[in-house]
Amino acid sequence: MSADFIKMVSEVHTERFNAHIQTLARDKTPCGIFFGFVLVPANVAAHVQGIRDRGINLSCVIVLADVQANALRKFVDVPVITLEDFPRFGEENFPAKPKEIFNVTGLHDAAFVPFFARHGMEVLTHSDDGQFFFLMTHLPELYSVHESLASDESKKVFRASIKGDLTGKISDYRFAPEPQYFLEGFTPAAGDIAVDGGAYDGTTALAFAKCGAKVFAFEMDETNYKNCAARLERFGGGYDIALENFGLSDKEGTEKYFRHEASSFKRSDGNLIANFIDLDTYVARKNLPRVDYIKLDIEGAELDMLRGAAKTITRCKPKMAVSAYHKLEDLWTLATYIKSLRPDYEFEFRHYQIDCTDYILDDEERALLNYFGLPYLLPTTCEKVLYCR
Repeated sequence: MSADFIKMVSEVHTERFNAHIQTLARDKTPCGIFFGFVLVPANVAAHVQGIRDRGINLSCVIVLADVQANALRKFVDVPVITLEDFPRFGEENFPAKPKEIFNVTGLHDAAFVPFFARHGMEVLTHSDDGQFFFLMTHLPELYSVHESLASDESKKVFRASIKGDLTGKISDYRFAPEPQYFLEGFTPAAGDIAVDGGAYDGTTALAFAKCGAKVFAFEMDETNYKNCAARLERFGGGYDIALENFGLSDKEGTEKYFRHEASSFKRSDGNLIANFIDLDTYVARKNLPRVDYIKLDIEGAELDMLRGAAKTITRCKPKMAVSAYHKLEDLWTLATYIKSLRPDYEFEFRHYQIDCTDYILDDEERALLNYFGLPYLLPTTCEKVLYCR
C-alpha cells in the first residue's frame, strides 16, 4: 500500500470529525456558528444548544448583517456578531475570536468559507463515525480505485476527498481549477455523439454542443425539462441538441422520484412519477451508430444508468464524466463497474467548487458576496467527478 494512502488513513483516524470535536471540547477552543443567508434559520436555538451539549466553547454566533443579529438575539444566549464586527476581536468585553466555525444551515453559506479562511478560521461541516467506519471497512476497494487513477493529481484529490468527508473540514479538500466536466482530454470533440444525463437547465448540454458534438440530453423532472427546453430554445439556435423528458436508468419504465429542483432524485417512496429509459434501449431505438461521450449527474442513480448502458459502453468505450459523490460507495462502485466492462479504461478524479455565476444564488445573495469581495463559488462536499477514457 502506498505511503501517501497509509498517511491519509492514519490522519483520518485521529482527525475524524467526532475525534476533532472531542479535542475542541477538551482544549476549550473558542468556536463560532455561522448563519448566513437565512434571516432566522429553523431550529436556530437547537443548533446552538446541540453544539454546546458536546462541550464546545461556543464564543459567538456569526451572521451577515445587523438585522439578523437583532432577530437572532431573541433566540440564543450567545453573543451574536456580524462579519463586519471581526476587527473588534481582542477588544475588551467582545467575544473571543473563534478558531473553528460550524456551518450547519445549508449549501449557500459555503460561499463564505474563503472569508473565514482569510481571518484564520477553519470551517466545519458535519461528518459522523458511521461514515468513518463504513469507509474503513472498504479500504481495499478504495485503495484499488486510488491505484487505478492515472495521475498523481487524481490520487491527491481522491485522498483529499476521503479525508474531507471524514474530518468535516472544507480545507482538507483539493478543488480543481478548470470548469466542471472539462478536464483536458476528457471532453466531447467536434462530430462526437454525446449524452448529457441530468440536463437540468441545459447549461452543460449547450457547453457540449459548443464543442461541436451532437447532444442527447436527458432530464426526468417535467418542470426542469420545460425550463431546459425554454433555455435551449433561447440560446441553442444552431446547435444540435435533442432534449428528452426521460431519466436514465437500468431499464425502461416508470419510477418514483422526489422533486428538489437541481437535485431531484429517484427513490421507490417518491411522491412523483417519471419515465425512464436505459441507454442501450435508447441507442438501439434511435439507431445511433455509436456514443462517444457520456456525462452523468443523476443524484445517486449513476450506477443504475451505467448498468443500463453496459452494451454501449462495452462496444463504444465512450469518454465519460461521472458524478461520484451522491453515495459514499460511489467512490469505488462506479470505477469498479466501469472497469469490469472495459478493463482498458483510464481514470482521473477531480473535485469542483460549485460555480454559481448563473446558478443557485439569487441577485441579493450575489450582491452580498460582491460586498464582501467573494467569488460566486461554493466549496462543498459535492461535485466530485470520475473521468474515464
